[in-house]
Amino acid sequence: MRIVLGVLGILFLAVPMLVAALVIIVGVGKWESLDPDAQGRVPGRVTLDADEGSTYVVALGTGIINETGGGRAFNTDVARDVRCTIRHPDGSEDSIRGDRQVSSVTRAGQYATVGKFEGEGGSTELECFATSTDVFGEERDLPMIVHESNQTLQYVGYGLLVGSVVVVLAGVGLIVWGARGKVV
Repeated sequence: MRIVLGVLGILFLAVPMLVAALVIIVGVGKWESLDPDAQGRVPGRVTLDADEGSTYVVALGTGIINETGGGRAFNTDVARDVRCTIRHPDGSEDSIRGDRQVSSVTRAGQYATVGKFEGEGGSTELECFATSTDVFGEERDLPMIVHESNQTLQYVGYGLLVGSVVVVLAGVGLIVWGARGKVV
């Protein structure tokens, strides 16, 4: 009976939890990037009306589905060279660098994160540039988006991921416990 419970737990709890976690983790980032709060170019400036306490992601790529970015691939190598200065409404400044991210995210060559910042409420300006040049020695001209990050959904996704691992371990434990001492 323990073996059956272990297998059923893995099949009907862990697998759906794992699928839901992956859909949430991947889907949230993709969905957020399709509706950016601001779009611009690197080098260049963009302005957005940031909400106080919200986390914003600066990324290379486009929020427009039919714009390919001119055939360029946006990966961690390109994003690593981008530097941005964020000017908040109160006059304070923050900076982000693609090579100093805690974690970077890339998707299919169409999206690569540069960094995150916290909104302070009001009109916020970002000025970004790349420290490297393209293969012809010209200054890079890259599409850039800024979008809000939904931390709650990301935590739910990671919670489901951890939960699925716990259920798998419990299921394997039940299977081992039920099989222990039986002649195979």
